[in-house]
Amino acid sequence: MNVIVVGSGAREHALCRILHKSYLCEKVFCFPGNYGISQIAECKDISTKEDIVEECIKINPDLVVVGPENYLSENLAGELRNKGLNVFGPDSEGAKLESSKEFMKEFCQSHNIPTAKSQTFVDFDEAKNYLESFSGPIVVKYDGLAAGKGVFVCTNTNEAIEACEKIFIKKEFNQENNKVVIEEFIEGKELSFFTITDGNEYLNIGSAQDYKRVGNNDTGPNTGGMGTISPAPILDNNLDMIIQDQIVKKTIDGIKQDDIAFQGVIFFGIIVNEHNQPYLLEYNTRFGDPEIQSISLRIKSDFLSLLHSTATKNLKYANVELFENKKSICLILATKGYPGDYPKNTEIRNLSKLKNNDEFYIFHAATKLIDNKVFSNGGRVLSIVVCGDNYLECRNKVYEIADIIDWPEKYYRSDIGANI
Repeated sequence: MNVIVVGSGAREHALCRILHKSYLCEKVFCFPGNYGISQIAECKDISTKEDIVEECIKINPDLVVVGPENYLSENLAGELRNKGLNVFGPDSEGAKLESSKEFMKEFCQSHNIPTAKSQTFVDFDEAKNYLESFSGPIVVKYDGLAAGKGVFVCTNTNEAIEACEKIFIKKEFNQENNKVVIEEFIEGKELSFFTITDGNEYLNIGSAQDYKRVGNNDTGPNTGGMGTISPAPILDNNLDMIIQDQIVKKTIDGIKQDDIAFQGVIFFGIIVNEHNQPYLLEYNTRFGDPEIQSISLRIKSDFLSLLHSTATKNLKYANVELFENKKSICLILATKGYPGDYPKNTEIRNLSKLKNNDEFYIFHAATKLIDNKVFSNGGRVLSIVVCGDNYLECRNKVYEIADIIDWPEKYYRSDIGANI
C-alpha cells in the first residue's frame, strides 16, 4: 500500500515510522513533513488544504492519515473522502468533539458521560461576574483549538479573570470564536486513553500519562506536552473497565445515535478522583502529541492494517496487540523560552551518533537541514522515546540520550517518569 500522512510534527514522524514498518507498506508520503520524516518518507512542502487535496488525488494512495487537528476541523478528511479516498480521520462534524468545548459538553450531557459541570460565556463582563462568585480553584477553557494551550487551571478568582482577559480582551489565540467554557475543578490524576473507531466498532490501542506544564513538578504555563509515559501507571484492570463502560462505550454509542460520521481515533483526556471515579476532561479527535510517540513503540499489531480497516469500515475483522509488559517514556527537547518567545535556527549536533532502533527512537518535530547540518525550527523540537522492561530503565536511558545531544539551546523537564 501507498500511504500519505498529513502533518509536520513528531506525531507525524511517529505515524510515518510505524506505518513504514508494516509488511503491507510500499511507500509513505508526508505533506509537508520535516527533516526527520524525510529519512523514511517522501516529503513535499505543501500545507494548504487545496494543495494537499490536489496532491492526494494525483497520487491516489491506498490510505490518507490526517494528523493535526486544524486540518480535521477544516474538513480535509471529509473532502478527501468525498473524492473517493480511504481516509483515517473524522469529518469536521466529528472533529467538533475537539474543536468546540461547548459542543463536547453538550454531547456528554446528552449521553450521560461523566464530566465536570460547566457554563459557557460569550461576554467578558458576564464571565467576570460569574467568576467573582467563586473563591477556590476553577478551570477556564477557550472554546476552540489552541494547540494545547487554551486551558487555564486557575487557583483563584483573579487568575481565572486574567485567563478570560487573555481570551476575550487580548485575543491571544487570534480567534474569531469569542467563547469561553468555565468548569469546576476536579482534583485527581490525569491519563490519556486512545480508541480507534470506524463509527460502529472500536478498539482500544493504549494509554499514556502526559506532562503538560513546562516546568518540573507541573509548574509554569501549559504547553503542547513536555513528555509522556505509557501505559498510564494508574490504569489498572478495574479502572480500565470503568472507563470503557462509563466513557468509551457511551461515546461510541452517542456517535452512532447522533449520526456522526467518524473513522479515526478518539483520544480521551480523563481525570480520576480519589474515589477512583473517572471524568472526561476533553476529547481529541487525532493522535496526541507526544502521547502517540510513546505508545507507538509498544504497538505489536500491524498499524497500517489497523488504520486501513478503520478507514474502510472493516474494524470488526481487526484486533490490537500491544507489548503489554513493555513500558515507554517520551522526553520532549524544546527550545529555551518555549512556550514563550524562543530563538530559531540553532544548530543541533550529535544526532548522527544515535542510531534509532526498536528500543529507542528520536522523532523530529521541528528540524531542518542546512548545509548538511541539523537546525531547530520551532518550540518543541525533538521527542526522545525509549521502550524497555520498566520505567526506571526507560528513564535512565532517555536522559542519557538527551545528554548526548549537543544543543546549547535545549530545554527539557528533568522529572518525566519520576516517582512512579
